[in-house]
Amino acid sequence: MGPPGPPGGDGLKGSQGTLGEVGPAGLKGDQGHIGPIGNRGDPGMPGLPGLFGEKGLKGFEGLPGPAGQRGLPGPPGPPGPPGPSVNLTLTKIKDLMYVSDRPNYPLIQTLLDSLQRDLRLLLDPPDGTKEYPASTCLELWLCQPSFPSGMYYIDPNLGSPVDALLVYCNFSTAGGQTCVPPRREQVPIKAWLKDSGTESSFHWLSALERGFQFEYPGASVVQMRFLRLNSHSATQRVTFSCGQGGRLGSGEREIKFLADTRRQSFLGALRDCVPVEGGDSGPQQSTFQFEELDLLPIRDLAVLGNGSLTQEFGFTIGPVCFS
Repeated sequence: MGPPGPPGGDGLKGSQGTLGEVGPAGLKGDQGHIGPIGNRGDPGMPGLPGLFGEKGLKGFEGLPGPAGQRGLPGPPGPPGPPGPSVNLTLTKIKDLMYVSDRPNYPLIQTLLDSLQRDLRLLLDPPDGTKEYPASTCLELWLCQPSFPSGMYYIDPNLGSPVDALLVYCNFSTAGGQTCVPPRREQVPIKAWLKDSGTESSFHWLSALERGFQFEYPGASVVQMRFLRLNSHSATQRVTFSCGQGGRLGSGEREIKFLADTRRQSFLGALRDCVPVEGGDSGPQQSTFQFEELDLLPIRDLAVLGNGSLTQEFGFTIGPVCFS
C-alpha cells in the first residue's frame, strides 16, 4: 500500500441531520428597559359576593322628628270597678271633725279648699289663658280634651293667676306633658375653654366669659315645687354640638350638670369632638336625655378641660317636661 495521496476537493452537500439534545440553560441576561404603559383593558366580570361582615355598633339616637297630627279620640272605655267604700259612720265623721271637743280647723280648711277647687273646675273650667290657668297641662287636657298642643298658662300653686307661667302643653303623649322652656336655649358654638388656661379641671359655663346660667321664665321656687308634687316624672334633653371642622370622635369628655337646687350636681360623659381630617365626616351632635324629677331642670353645666383648649363646641338645652 502506497503513501496517502493529496486531499481531494469538497464533496457535495449532505442532507440535514437530526436535531441534537437541548443544551443547558444559559446565564440570565441584563434586564431590559420598561416598556410604555399599555391601554386599559376592558372591565372584568363582577366578582362573587363577599362573606357577611360582623354586625356594627349601635348608632346614636337621631334627632326627634316633628310631632304628628293628633288622632281622633278613641271610644270610651268600659266603666271601672267601684272604688273602695269609706264606711264612715256619723260618729266617725264627728270624731274626725273634732279634736278634744274642738273643731279640727286644718282638716275643715283642707276639705273646703278641695271642694272649692272641684266646684271651680265644674262651673268655670280653665282654658289655658292668663285669667283662667290650669294647675297642669293634664288638668287642662281633662277639662278641654279638644285643645291642640301649644302654649298655655298654668298655675301649679292654684293661687292668684298673677304668677301663672307660660308653658308648652304636649297633648300628643298619653296624659299630656307640661314643658317649661328655658329663657336661652342655645349655648353658642365657640372655644369656651380658650382663655381658661388650665387643664384637667371643670369649668362652669356661667363662670366663663359671656357664660350664663339657665333660667326658666315664671318658674319660681314655689311653682316648681307644686309642679313636682303634681307630677310623677320629669325629662330634659341636652344636645352637644361640635364646631365647624370637627366631629364626634371615639374619646370621651366628662361634664357636670348643676341641679335645680343649685346645691347638687351629677356627672356624665359625652363623646368629645376631634378635628376633621381631609374629607372625613361623621356625626357632629350627641343628645342626652335626663330623667330625674328631683334634680331637673338643669341650671348650669361644667366641662372638663383637656389638651384641646381651642376646640369649639356648644349646647342646646331643651325644655324640662313634667308628666
